[in-house]
Amino acid sequence: MAIYRLEAKIIGRRAKDKTGKTIPGRTVSVVAKAAYRSGEKLHDDRQDRTYNYRSRAQQVVHSELVIPDIAPEWLAPSEHASDSERRERLWNAIEQAEKRVDSQLAREFVVALPVELQDEQKAGLVRLWCREEFAIQGYVADFAMHASQDGHNPHAHILCTLRPVEGEGFGKKPDMSGKFNGQGSVGMAAKSDLQSWRESWEIRCNDALAAAGLDVRIDHRSLKDQGIDREPEPKIGVDAMGMQRRGAEEDPRRVRDARQTRMENELRSSLRAVEQTGETVMANETEVTWRTRLAGGFNYLKEEAKAMLRDESSGPRTSAPPMPDSQPEGRKANLEPER
Repeated sequence: MAIYRLEAKIIGRRAKDKTGKTIPGRTVSVVAKAAYRSGEKLHDDRQDRTYNYRSRAQQVVHSELVIPDIAPEWLAPSEHASDSERRERLWNAIEQAEKRVDSQLAREFVVALPVELQDEQKAGLVRLWCREEFAIQGYVADFAMHASQDGHNPHAHILCTLRPVEGEGFGKKPDMSGKFNGQGSVGMAAKSDLQSWRESWEIRCNDALAAAGLDVRIDHRSLKDQGIDREPEPKIGVDAMGMQRRGAEEDPRRVRDARQTRMENELRSSLRAVEQTGETVMANETEVTWRTRLAGGFNYLKEEAKAMLRDESSGPRTSAPPMPDSQPEGRKANLEPER
């Protein structure tokens, strides 16, 4: 079913490793970023280098530039210029406008698209959001819709200029004093904009779902704010998913962490029942049933989830792991298998 996701970050010219440290002697090309996300072949004039990602074109469902009404002619749709040529011109113009070695080149959003919508409806949803949030303020948005191999993770990457259109090029950046997550400037109104974007994406998604006659809705609030007693599953990431698809001997750490969180959430409802009644029957993925009391709490359930993961390949267990001896007197649980 439809899920909520909106991530925002700044793409800077300085290349950084996964820990956020600057990589000496390396720079980032926003032309390359655009080529990768759109699955196209684009030339970076500043680097005099061509980036060819046409091999990824089969994963790109749709790509499009959303431009303001005041955009110069060279950015406007034309029978004489393909979308790929306009995209190449756009991001080369941004590269030329940014002179500093530590320049911020673009803002990127990654949003989850409702699986219930058709591709045309998804494209219309992203187009409308980009127009309302950026194009009417003079910014250019470049979005690409991607489809995962299993069809369960449709999403869009949106590259947005940090400079508004002005004349035949781009004007000055707005106030960049704001920060979010300690990672860098977001411009405009800083944190308040990020919250506004999150809320507006929820509204536009729900409008699109309602227009399609669907009852499902999404919510931008955290699970805690929604009153949902569940831990969010950690992000797996493309590297870990790639290792899993290639048949790694052992699941990547992020995949195991996500599966453990999923199991902990399944056991969590049993603990809540224990808190209310003092005793409950708990079933889990190994199809073994226990009676348990509140004694172990979530620490015990976390250990149980880890044990379940270890035992998946060796078949179901016949008994639960022993409770720690350090439990306070009178709080040990009866964990014998139910007969």
